Amino acid sequence: MIQPAGFADAAAKSYTVTANLYVPGELNTQLPGVTAYLTNGNNPLGLGGYDAVAPTTPVADNASLTVAPDGTMTLEVAISNPVFTLQKIGGSSNATIAKAVRDSESYATLDGSVSRKGRITRISVELNDRSGVYTFTECIEFPTLLGVDWTVPLTLEADLSGVPVAAESQEPPAPQLPVAGEAPGAAPAPTVPASSVPGEAAGKPSGTVDPEPLSAEDAAPAPSLPAASTKVNYDKLNAVIATVDGALASAIVSEDGSDVGTADVWATPGAAASLRQALKLARASLSGADQTSADKAAESLAAAYAKFIGSRKSGARLDKDEEVVDGRELAAGTYTVSANIWFNKADTGLPLNPHITNGTFPPYNPVENNAVLTVAEDGSARVTIPVTIQDKVLTVRSIAGLQLTDIKTSEENGAITEITVDLGALDGGRTVVAWSCSADIQMGNLAMSISGLDKDHTWPATFELNLSGVATKDGGSMPVVELALMNVAEAGSAMAAAGGLGDTDSVGSGTAGSSAAQAEIEASGEADSGAQSRPEAFGAADNGAQSQAEASRSSLYLALAAAVVIAAAVAAWIWTRRRKQMRSK
Repeated sequence: MIQPAGFADAAAKSYTVTANLYVPGELNTQLPGVTAYLTNGNNPLGLGGYDAVAPTTPVADNASLTVAPDGTMTLEVAISNPVFTLQKIGGSSNATIAKAVRDSESYATLDGSVSRKGRITRISVELNDRSGVYTFTECIEFPTLLGVDWTVPLTLEADLSGVPVAAESQEPPAPQLPVAGEAPGAAPAPTVPASSVPGEAAGKPSGTVDPEPLSAEDAAPAPSLPAASTKVNYDKLNAVIATVDGALASAIVSEDGSDVGTADVWATPGAAASLRQALKLARASLSGADQTSADKAAESLAAAYAKFIGSRKSGARLDKDEEVVDGRELAAGTYTVSANIWFNKADTGLPLNPHITNGTFPPYNPVENNAVLTVAEDGSARVTIPVTIQDKVLTVRSIAGLQLTDIKTSEENGAITEITVDLGALDGGRTVVAWSCSADIQMGNLAMSISGLDKDHTWPATFELNLSGVATKDGGSMPVVELALMNVAEAGSAMAAAGGLGDTDSVGSGTAGSSAAQAEIEASGEADSGAQSRPEAFGAADNGAQSQAEASRSSLYLALAAAVVIAAAVAAWIWTRRRKQMRSK
């Protein structure tokens, strides 16, 4: 039976549910095991009025699920995080992005050097099954703290436990037609109680036969939600495989790390071979596996990947690739130079390499012209270096392995704020002087919340002094050697190793093979009105209040629409009755 116009919308049901979009911990290439939620607005900078902490906890009762009479499920969810910005999402086998709303704000790095126009602030997702877990393998995120695009797969997890699998029949009642002699809208005649005689209908002579009921073919179907699909879903397995592929492609393999710089990390040939074998077994599960086998293969590969990441170590090579000049001496004087001390991420468990000489956040790069070098007539030298890393990351309590002649500390918390290092006699043979040292530190609250690490640690560190441009006794100057900045693009590629990163200079570009619907979403660039700084409500209109005249016109349109719906309902009811009478004949 064809349902009359208007009944479908009336029969749709809405539910408040919990839904979280996140980077799974097993796919987090910078903090393995740490899950970051895009539906949680908390961020290290405290932007948008959210707490200045990492978004590592899920949110609850934050989404709306609409179930249509035919069982179609549409989930509406806000993407709240303003720092880990979502630029593109798609590529799930059991869910479809029906709509992605973007705002028109600018999202930039702290120094403003890299930015993206707008981010996805909310999505409408058609859920194709009741599994509650939906992996999207074609995603682009732009973390403003790093300034590079990621292509890390995302997982949407929705709690559908409070949503019934099937609802009551939605067969509409017959419209109340006016009876001859009664005024429209009059109260209906009272219902006659059912007859106590079996087989007799109330108010009918004995022996009267009821009309035959509508057949199953004609009856309106009861809306029901689709059951969990029996088709094997390989999305999660594919996501882990892509992550491992990227990790192996960018891995530095070494026997002992002596040929690897202190800013890099390395793995042994045996560790790399073990991960390759695990990857081979996982790929074999992509064909002929049932869902349980596919899920176990994903978990096994994720465990092998975590073991590989945990086995990596920091490099031990201190010298740079520069020509050594014998007999070159520094001229006496005072100079502004670059001096940095940092920890390798393989030793700390923190993202990238934290520099205690960098006062910005995140402190992943060395700084320039931050120190004062004093060279005496006899060639002996010392350098004074500020320790400026923010307390929310860590505080330095002591430093070992350097000849310190002076240490300044904070009166507030006792943390080291400045050190003076006795360099001895510098021969001027190299522009970059690097030494190994170590430091006792206390983790800040933000770093602890991000990493899950304890507060107190002793970590190996690298001290590096750059003498570029310092005068020499022969009337010249030291050759200029650029600072070994952390290559953020490479770091971003490593973090985004879970898929083919396309043109990262333009928002929305990515892997080929996006669905036509997703391409349409990206092309439309539908913008959020910006009326709400936190896009968490979906019932409010995005374009502001209507004027009084517009409201009046809307009332007229609604009245006309209601009349059309009523007329259609009456026509459908008459058509149904006639068809039923024809069958009884």
